[in-house]
Amino acid sequence: MDPEKDWRTLGMIGAGRGTGVTHLSVWTANYLTGVHRERTAVLEWNRHGDFAEMRRFCGAQLCGAGLKSCRILDAEYFPDAGSEELAFCMNEDYRRIIVDYGEISGENILECARCDRKVIVGALSEWQAEAFLEEVKRAAERDRSWRYAAAFGSEETRKQLEKTFRVSCLRIPASVDAFAVTRADMNFFTELLKEK
Repeated sequence: MDPEKDWRTLGMIGAGRGTGVTHLSVWTANYLTGVHRERTAVLEWNRHGDFAEMRRFCGAQLCGAGLKSCRILDAEYFPDAGSEELAFCMNEDYRRIIVDYGEISGENILECARCDRKVIVGALSEWQAEAFLEEVKRAAERDRSWRYAAAFGSEETRKQLEKTFRVSCLRIPASVDAFAVTRADMNFFTELLKEK
């Protein structure tokens, strides 16, 4: 992957709750900061409260511009974010801005569509597959900047989805620690972030 390609904002949104959007957002930030040394902000554009909990658990101090952000390792996290935090980050010298939109709803899918790159994270487990399949069916309505990725479910189901709907669905590798990026993980991120 050439980290200098023309994208700045990456929207991540889930086809259902519990598909791994926050884990993938944090993991991607650690890849961009740790491997490519790019100044990265991560915005929690949902009301889950995960970033505030992460800050407390990690013992991170609040920093920067009165926007409740905190730094963990080399990424800066903005809990309970919205347009004010996004505007702040766009005006700062962040090379990459990742926005965690949580699960798809009418309003946040439109916000996500404004990002340079977008990832719909789904699950192919039997109890979660239907919501993801509904989003994949809409692939023809979306521009090529949208990606599809799934961590859960069988490989056979993922391949069948690709064949049936003629879309690429990346397999998100198992990651027990969103703050650790291994050499093997780098191939996944290269594929996730490359220009189509």
